[in-house]
Amino acid sequence: MEKQFAQLLDRLQTWETKPPTSKQISLLSDIGPSEVDALREVWPHIPLRSRRLLISNLLAMSEADVSLDFTEVFLLALEDPDEHVRLGALEGLWEYDEEDFVPILIRMMDSDPSVQIRAEAAMNLGRFALQGELEELSPQTTDLVRRALIAAWNSPDQDVEVRRRALESVACLTGDDIGEMISAAYRDKDERMNVSAVYAMGQTLDDVWAPYVLKELKSPRPEMRYEAARSAGALELADAVPTLLDMIHDPDTEVRTAAIEALGDIGGERAVQALLELARSGNEAIREAALDALDVADFGENPLGPGILSWLLGQGAGPMGFPGWDEDLDEDDLPDDDDFGDDDEDEWDRDLGRDRWN
Repeated sequence: MEKQFAQLLDRLQTWETKPPTSKQISLLSDIGPSEVDALREVWPHIPLRSRRLLISNLLAMSEADVSLDFTEVFLLALEDPDEHVRLGALEGLWEYDEEDFVPILIRMMDSDPSVQIRAEAAMNLGRFALQGELEELSPQTTDLVRRALIAAWNSPDQDVEVRRRALESVACLTGDDIGEMISAAYRDKDERMNVSAVYAMGQTLDDVWAPYVLKELKSPRPEMRYEAARSAGALELADAVPTLLDMIHDPDTEVRTAAIEALGDIGGERAVQALLELARSGNEAIREAALDALDVADFGENPLGPGILSWLLGQGAGPMGFPGWDEDLDEDDLPDDDDFGDDDEDEWDRDLGRDRWN
């Protein structure tokens, strides 16, 4: 094993002429302290392009085979001088939930030279904040996370991208100060901060924010409609269902998908009936989104419950006319497959990474 690992280290340094095989790279899984020390010693001698290729391969291999664990390599790579390597390492550590990772993330959020990495570190801290709110983290570490995120939000020297991600991450923690931060962000002159405020409203699980979320469902900006739909689902706002049904026609694909997911989160017969029809859509993305939403939907008082889903999907006809269907919800209110074409609006920056801890 020692000889094989030494050969791997040699190949890492000569990647462009003698690249390592996947089998050799897999030796980096579950490495112990001695292997970590050996890798750290040769790391500065691995060419930049090879370090990037290594991280890219580790990410792909760990996704393809969940038994592989490259945590120690990713932790080491956080110290790399290259932004792309550090960013890939953060991605590889998304599910790493040891409390000793918190100080590392705080340091990166506060002082990494890359704005993108500081923002990514702030987002990573969000899952620890959620664990703290659920009492799955020590009170001391939870307090450390809270104070660090609030400090980042309050820092005039931090880029707005870092500040908004800090707000999004801390929003799940209870406290009057969090509400004040969300209110300030919603009033901010920067539209990006407004969008983050609406996302944060949903993370609070407090329906005091319902009027703002309902208002932003009709925003002219697709990124705002997207976050408002997600927050409407998180807050389970029944009053949002009529507007969400309209948003199934939205010209933006991501907004349509968010509206469908929100209908599942809110549940109730009217939402479920729309989802049942969408589950038979000829558009694969819409159909899958509807089926996923039905998996979590509350079927309300329909006595047939979720059992109608499996029945419907095995039949040639749609659910219209099936017992329990709301006659007020006309089939014409739901979109045709032609409605699910290309987006008519300009692309906007959606960072769906935060879905990983929701």
